[in-house]
Amino acid sequence: MKTWTLWLKFFLICALSIAFVPEAFAKDDWNTVLEKARQEGSVAVFGGTTVSELKNSSKLFKEKFGIDILITTGRSSSIVPKLRQERKVGLYLQDVMLSGQTHMLDPLKQMGAFDPLKPLLVLPEVLNQTLWYDGEFNWADKEQRYIFNYALYPVHHIAVNTDMVNSEEIQSYYDLLNPKWKDKIVINDPTTVSGMSAGNFINMAYHKMVDLDFFRKLAAQKNVVTRNQDLQVTWVAKGKYPIALWPSLGTLSRFTKAGAPVKPLLQIKEGTHAGSMGSALGVFNRAPHPNAAKVFVNWFLSREGQDISQRAVRKQTRRIDVPPKGLQDFEIRLPGVKYFPKVDEKEEFILTEMRKYNNLAKEIFGHLM
Repeated sequence: MKTWTLWLKFFLICALSIAFVPEAFAKDDWNTVLEKARQEGSVAVFGGTTVSELKNSSKLFKEKFGIDILITTGRSSSIVPKLRQERKVGLYLQDVMLSGQTHMLDPLKQMGAFDPLKPLLVLPEVLNQTLWYDGEFNWADKEQRYIFNYALYPVHHIAVNTDMVNSEEIQSYYDLLNPKWKDKIVINDPTTVSGMSAGNFINMAYHKMVDLDFFRKLAAQKNVVTRNQDLQVTWVAKGKYPIALWPSLGTLSRFTKAGAPVKPLLQIKEGTHAGSMGSALGVFNRAPHPNAAKVFVNWFLSREGQDISQRAVRKQTRRIDVPPKGLQDFEIRLPGVKYFPKVDEKEEFILTEMRKYNNLAKEIFGHLM
């Protein structure tokens, strides 16, 4: 009996030791990485709107970790070619990228620009997938290793001037084909190779929220198409047009906060989609500050980092422990709404199907430009 008891104690001690080893290693590893990161002194972060907004948090990051954030920002169409050229001549100047999935997947991921991300994640609160939407990490790349989708916010395809349109009049996308709306809809141009409106057209067509005949009839109404997202919402807010299709939610947010009579329609019968457009993270290989990059991504994906990002760019995070404080109702995932996944954020679709849908948009709407 005594022998059995001794063996039981031995196995319990071994089990408890094994249970605590990973956390101990993570803590030691984090402290080691942090010390090396402080010696590197800075982290170079590259990307679009989210990176631009990080300027306001660089002081907090510096005070917290003793590391500067070096920011390079701009439109992906202009900054990605610059990055490619730098890497071709052996200049590896950037550590982390926060941007849209399309350019990260093609051409950057295709040219082998990124390191696997998961081995860099150390903090237990970041590694705990139960704290993320649907209890899992979400990836844009097919290997599920390189491009991490950290946001998940709803996309609304229709916005109306509330003084001119009763929301009860439009409960389905097909209601836009009512003859009373002929020449009265301003459309965000879906013919660009990449962009929000192109993605919205793609997802509506791919998920068959409507049939292709719907788009052809919509174009036949001779509605106005514009690439100026601010102008589109301005026209609707001022009553020049009562309805906007595929408006920029960021622009809508500014107008609604200012009290303009414009709002998106949240409950459409055929549903909508939710995704991470413009909100993907990757870490470059041959990073000049590898330890500072590791500190940055763990902080950015922590509850604090995601709260800052969410409030700055008004895109709801996938972390379910970050409340949507300060977001408007149309910026928040709502229970009971049918959200389709955004296919234009996934590598398999971008590389095999994207051009087909882009050409389809040009065929249908190109003559209106």
